[in-house]
Amino acid sequence: MDTKLNNIYTQGVLFIICMYLFGITTLSAVDVLKNYKYIEKEYYLKSTSFKTELFEYFEDIKMLIIGLQKEQQNVEDKNDNLKIDPSSENIKNQVNLKQSLRYYIKSKTSDKIYTNIIDSNDIENYISNNAIYLEKFPRSSDNEWEFQSINNWFQKNNLEGSLIFIKTPGGYSQMEKDFTYYNSIRERLIKEIILGSGSLIIAISIFVFLKLNVKDKKKHVRIEEKYSKIPLDLKVLIFVLLTFIMCRFIVNVDFFYKAVDVGQFIILTVLVVYFLYIKINIDFILRLIRNKEELSEQFRKSIISEVTLLIRECKYIFIKEILLFIATILFGALLPIRLFAYSSIANWAVMFISAYKVIYLIVVPIYVLKRVLALSKIIKGTDAIVSGDFNYRIEEIGDSNFIKISKNINSMKEGFKKSVESQVKSERLKTELISNVSHDLKTPLTAIINYVSLLKRDNISEEESKKYIDVLDQKSQRLKVLIEDLFEASKLSSGAIELNVEKVDIASLLRQALGELEDKIINSSLTFRTNIPAEEVYLNLDGKKTWRVFENLISNALKYSQPNSRVYIDVFEEDKSVIITIKNMSSYEMDFDVNEIFERFKRGDKARSSEGSGLGLSIAKSIVELQGGQMRIDIDGDLFKVAVEFKK
Repeated sequence: MDTKLNNIYTQGVLFIICMYLFGITTLSAVDVLKNYKYIEKEYYLKSTSFKTELFEYFEDIKMLIIGLQKEQQNVEDKNDNLKIDPSSENIKNQVNLKQSLRYYIKSKTSDKIYTNIIDSNDIENYISNNAIYLEKFPRSSDNEWEFQSINNWFQKNNLEGSLIFIKTPGGYSQMEKDFTYYNSIRERLIKEIILGSGSLIIAISIFVFLKLNVKDKKKHVRIEEKYSKIPLDLKVLIFVLLTFIMCRFIVNVDFFYKAVDVGQFIILTVLVVYFLYIKINIDFILRLIRNKEELSEQFRKSIISEVTLLIRECKYIFIKEILLFIATILFGALLPIRLFAYSSIANWAVMFISAYKVIYLIVVPIYVLKRVLALSKIIKGTDAIVSGDFNYRIEEIGDSNFIKISKNINSMKEGFKKSVESQVKSERLKTELISNVSHDLKTPLTAIINYVSLLKRDNISEEESKKYIDVLDQKSQRLKVLIEDLFEASKLSSGAIELNVEKVDIASLLRQALGELEDKIINSSLTFRTNIPAEEVYLNLDGKKTWRVFENLISNALKYSQPNSRVYIDVFEEDKSVIITIKNMSSYEMDFDVNEIFERFKRGDKARSSEGSGLGLSIAKSIVELQGGQMRIDIDGDLFKVAVEFKK
């Protein structure tokens, strides 16, 4: 068994059979998709051609019945000049030619019957034995527009009846041939589905079998190596063109419409060659996906890359354009002279060429000079930007391409300028952050170290020892709060914190925060004026985190307000949001940037003489934004106003 599997000839034959089976599957699938509507049983009876035939047949019947009614009227009127209308006979002959169709129409008022059925006494039995298709009129509801006029005619003339498509007609019938042809297409498509499905199953089985058992892949590697030498973009172009041609070929080929001959084998062979080409491409793509270095190498060796590199390396292309321009001018100047000297041409031709030369020499130099001027301004601007002048703006002149280049360079310059400013600001804030953190942590830590040293002394009294321990407790608690605030600020800024969102009464929460800080408020010299709604103001928020926001903001007002001044707290309920504002008069001059005050360890009190950590506003802002709200600060002289807005 192993000897057979390793036989190259056997493997090759199996592989070719597999490809031919895939070809048969593809051709079957394409033909079925092209003619899928024919798969429906008795599709001919629902086709437009059948309904058109039926409508035309009805028109003939209508004319025939109208003619018969006129003849009957003449008989009843005893018209002596009664003549048979030759057109009635023609219509009757035309109706009789359609052997596959029968009609049975009955008047509801006179019980008069119009039919071409010989034995019409038992019409129901006739229909059940002979009808392939039956349409009864009038209909109660007419959803098919083809029969709308027929239905209207039956209703208008108070008639009822049927149009019948029968089997085994006595004479020639194109309709029955069409019916048979449509059914034959359906049978062919069913066979194609069976053939295609069987071929696909066998092909997949052979392919899997070969994949699992064939070990020698040296031949495939050699083919891939040769194929990889073709430039990548050329491969893509060939693939697109060949695929387009093959799609057109497969769609338009008539493979199943004739008997088996050499033509079918040639068609399958062409398809097999294309499938082999597809397999080579798939293997090549998979190899590129696995080997990123080879992918980069393929891009580097592509025709587009080589042409781009060639253009980039052409340093003297501008000089060549000038030389070409001078040569064009000389040619334009010498052309009329040469034509006049060597040809006996008409004066109007000489005038035309001379006019062309004048226009050329006026228009082209101006156009070129404008482009050169635009280019020189761009070069000047880039030189200024490279030298560090970020305020220089390139004038946007020239055609659309030069304007676009100028705009792009100006935009890049602005972006780079902002980036530099942001980096400088970031470095400054980083330095301030390190300095502030060091200061705020060092102060209580230094105090703790000093008081521990004092406690180690032997000659201290119990009262002094107790006093030192109280100070140590105070400073350690201060240090603990600073560290906890630092960790919380870090978590909030990274978003690594969970919110317990629930229905919260924001007014009650604010009153609770004021109650918790009541002792501090009473001990301060500040007067608090609150405007909080008496009724509930419900929002979906994290109650504990939102309470922390209010605590931080009220504490901030207590620390930094001017002594003996007022603090105003207001709650405004709007249509889509609730706004909480806290206003106070600052105890120091506020000369800081409003946006920077939200930075961690950033304090308005530059002396850092108060107990604040510089984290309160940063933590509050992060909590508000995590809950979908906004926090803003406005400064007007010494008036400090913070506004918190939550969406309903």
